Amino acid sequence: MTRSRGVVLLGIAGLVVVCVYLASALGVIRNVNNFTLSLVFAIGPVAIFGVLEISRRLATQPELPTVKLGQVFLVIAFALFTLMLVVQQTIVIRYRQLVTEAADSAHVETLRVAFGLVNQVQLGIDVCFDIFYCVGVVLLSVAMFQHRDFGKFVGVFGVVSATALLVFNLATFPGVPAESGLIDLGPLTGVWWILVIVLMMRSAMRQRTSRTDKPSLRAL
Repeated sequence: MTRSRGVVLLGIAGLVVVCVYLASALGVIRNVNNFTLSLVFAIGPVAIFGVLEISRRLATQPELPTVKLGQVFLVIAFALFTLMLVVQQTIVIRYRQLVTEAADSAHVETLRVAFGLVNQVQLGIDVCFDIFYCVGVVLLSVAMFQHRDFGKFVGVFGVVSATALLVFNLATFPGVPAESGLIDLGPLTGVWWILVIVLMMRSAMRQRTSRTDKPSLRAL
């Protein structure tokens, strides 16, 4: 398999997991089963592969120090993201099971209070993810300003959306922006990822076409 084809396949996988993330964040995915959980849990690992490929592409021009730093921050971020999702779903699924088995309303109320306390664990991990994620997106976006495959629009979009997301999350800590009357900007950074993935795929297909169009020595 050529590298350009690998980038295209990775891009397709990336688009799938970004769409899964957006669907779950916007409440489109409601029924949780092993299949949907597998898709959600795949977001982090696929994203790490994508971050490594994006960093490699950014290094094809004079590499800024923000590229390596952004790569490190985002790899850590998506490892934390996977941890957060697994802990979150473990807590939620077990809570729902216990509620269905509860003997009376008093038992249900006790479970509800316990859930509220335990659920703070995954919310804390989520904030850790946001810190590394937003800083990583900003660092890579800065490197995209002058890059031929991305450009200023994608760079500015990434810096602004990730900075605003981090500010909103820290300003409302330990709560979440949506509960404080602010907008959850996580899906907006998802749009940034879609732009980056599409541009990566376009660049890979363009390189593949240019290699195909070049006459071989044998043909000459």
